Amino acid sequence: MHALPQYPFQHWSRRLLALLTLTIVVAVVAAACGGGNSDNDRLSITFMAGFRAQANLPFVAAYVADQEGFFDDLDLDVTIQHSSGQGEHVRLLLGDDVDVTTQPASELIQRRADPGAPLVAVALFGQTGDLGYAVLADSGIESPADFAGRTVGFKGVVQAEFLAMLNAKGLTDADVDLVGVGFNPVVLPEGQVDVYPVFLDNEPDILQRVMGASIRVFQAGDHGVPTLGVTYVVTEDLLADADRREALRRFLIGAMRGFQFALADPAAAIEATTAFLSDEADLVHERFILDTDLANATSELTLANGLGWFTDQQFQALHDVLLAFGGIEQGVEIGPMLDRSLLESTAQEDRAHQRSPAQN
Repeated sequence: MHALPQYPFQHWSRRLLALLTLTIVVAVVAAACGGGNSDNDRLSITFMAGFRAQANLPFVAAYVADQEGFFDDLDLDVTIQHSSGQGEHVRLLLGDDVDVTTQPASELIQRRADPGAPLVAVALFGQTGDLGYAVLADSGIESPADFAGRTVGFKGVVQAEFLAMLNAKGLTDADVDLVGVGFNPVVLPEGQVDVYPVFLDNEPDILQRVMGASIRVFQAGDHGVPTLGVTYVVTEDLLADADRREALRRFLIGAMRGFQFALADPAAAIEATTAFLSDEADLVHERFILDTDLANATSELTLANGLGWFTDQQFQALHDVLLAFGGIEQGVEIGPMLDRSLLESTAQEDRAHQRSPAQN
């Protein structure tokens, strides 16, 4: 019978220490992997469109990504909701009840300036503003300079961009008769106003196709005034959370794929959108909305950098217009309200060097 080998105490101590060290290392690695989602973990996010369901491009990008499976391909579950109005989408975003919503760039700047809401733009859809000013084609108004002495409608507030456009033509608000008109385009063909404020992707179609009015539309951006359209916005808290930030990154990849899909095949994008529209929706009008938004969403900037791109300079120029013409009472720093890092991190095929429809 062989005697068992005898090991000195120090030998067993070294073996025990090595085993304990290995156990700790494995535990740390497991904790690190489990403490944050890996690229393969399925995530979820809630997107709230800033209005009822319709074919606005920022909405369509998400609708298409949902219906075509782009989000699913990215292991992302997306809940799509719609604002009931009165700023509900922003309130819910700030309350952490939704993760992403839509906001015009000018309103983003205004909310950052007062009351200092921690909103951050992560993608820009409107490379130019979405507001215009319609006149009847036979009104004799050939330029904003001809607004002098005319009755001009406004919705809610007189836009700083409108005042800047007047200023570019040597006019002020004292040179026009401003009248609150709300959302009622019939006042233009009925002659109650000479100039009616429109959303470029909405009322022009109603005025021309539905009401039969022949119109001309002026845009502040065509007269030297910096303007921007709708953004995707999130909160600073979301961007500081690694898991939510990863979910947002996937959302943006999917949405930009939906954006590109709509550029390539608007009819198919409208078909995907019908899953969210009411049965009474006017699909001709929905196509007008989408086509108008698509035309305003691409530029030399997006061709060079990718869909959804924006710069600090664009927002600074708009900020300066708002400050100069009463849109905000005091200046606010632009940098903290913008984050391009997630666009920068998306795959090149999803965002870089996209071609506009005119080039296809």
